Amino acid sequence: MSDLTKFSALLTDWRSTKGPLYLRLSGAFQEAIHAGRLAPTEQLPAERALASLLSLSRSTVVAAYDELAAGGWVTRKRGSGTHVSAQAPRASAVLTLRTPVQRPLAPSDELDFTIAVPLLDDIQRQQMREAALDAYRESVYHPLGVPELRARLAQEYTRGGLPTAPEQVIVTSGAQQAISLMAGAFLRRGDAVLLETPTYFGAIDVFRAAGAKLIGVPVKGDGVPLQEFRTLTLEHAPRLAFLTPTYQNPTGAVMPARTRRELAEFIAQQQLPTIEDDTLCELDFGPPPPPRLSTFAPQAPIVNVGSMSKLFWAGLRVGWLRVPTSMRPLLEQAKTLADFGGSLPAQHITLKLLQDLPALRERRRQQVQPARDLLAGLLRQHLPEWQFQVPAGGQYLWVELPTRQASSFTHHAARYGLRLFPGASMGLGELPDSFLRLPFTLAPAQLPEAVRRLSAAWHDFQTRQGQERLA
Repeated sequence: MSDLTKFSALLTDWRSTKGPLYLRLSGAFQEAIHAGRLAPTEQLPAERALASLLSLSRSTVVAAYDELAAGGWVTRKRGSGTHVSAQAPRASAVLTLRTPVQRPLAPSDELDFTIAVPLLDDIQRQQMREAALDAYRESVYHPLGVPELRARLAQEYTRGGLPTAPEQVIVTSGAQQAISLMAGAFLRRGDAVLLETPTYFGAIDVFRAAGAKLIGVPVKGDGVPLQEFRTLTLEHAPRLAFLTPTYQNPTGAVMPARTRRELAEFIAQQQLPTIEDDTLCELDFGPPPPPRLSTFAPQAPIVNVGSMSKLFWAGLRVGWLRVPTSMRPLLEQAKTLADFGGSLPAQHITLKLLQDLPALRERRRQQVQPARDLLAGLLRQHLPEWQFQVPAGGQYLWVELPTRQASSFTHHAARYGLRLFPGASMGLGELPDSFLRLPFTLAPAQLPEAVRRLSAAWHDFQTRQGQERLA
């Protein structure tokens, strides 16, 4: 993460308190230092750079830094910049997460484009109520998941061309826990991990927390280039890889079948443990995508991760791992050590819902596809200079802005009641700060207002660029 990308994430909600701007900014830095998110002697951004990022005047940043220095939080020296004081009160070090978190006291009129959360309609709420009628019959531990649910998921993988026994399925508390289990099982501090760039921020955070060295493979229009993946694997000898071949998060790219076959064969040859993120593969809006990567090499060390969160509802915290037989002992142990089993009611509800998976898929398409088309049409009408490809599935637009200050724009847009996620935070290495990830999961009725605010914020942002800021 570049310095400014890190501070963009660190200061996401710095305006949410009250008082003069310089005191709000100073307070946000104090909180970050005290919480351990900024290390002793760590350098803060230069005054002009931070002012540009946050759409502030340089004098406001100078006043905030002076306030920090007066309180003993930082040291300032001409020529060497501003650094966190070694004597500043602090807790143990904590990562600055890329994963955006909803503020508990967010304004009621704020529109949030940071996390894609499927909305439940009245039909789905009724489905949940009916599925819950028999969801409380057990009071036992199932560390690896309710047996009937494991069998049902195995059946679905087999139908999709990947023969799977129930014993190869491990139920988790969402896809994020599944990724964390893989990291804990296969990584030690200093190990290399190969990821797409850009990629899912939750995976980046998990692997950073494990102390891994993150190696990025740039995503193209049809996914990860095979030759670059091979070259980086042979050069860095990674202990784990993370891939989303189908409706890649955030670009929406789909890897062709031929590339999947060759990539799966290479993974099998190298015996490289690989996570295949399947969480979006059910969300297609046209012809079905190619078979899963793992189907081309069933004995390769490829672990599939699935979830109900994107298909049905984020509040139903049920995910799973489809595990090759050779990897079962290690991952079964990892799951049992993590907990004695997920929520039994949630698993029984999931089991009932999966009895008609085609209907679930179709219902989700009916919700998401019109929202995708509406958002794309509104952006083309009101922000024609923003560039994007309409994806064939998934739930995001990967939008390129005509600027290298997209992170700064996200802070500016907060003044208009918009929460945005800078694409640079989803990148590894030198991803240009020109992208936004815009999910099309907001209620369709909110999208016209959301784009109106985007357009107003963007045109104001452009006007302010190159001018003296008076904030």
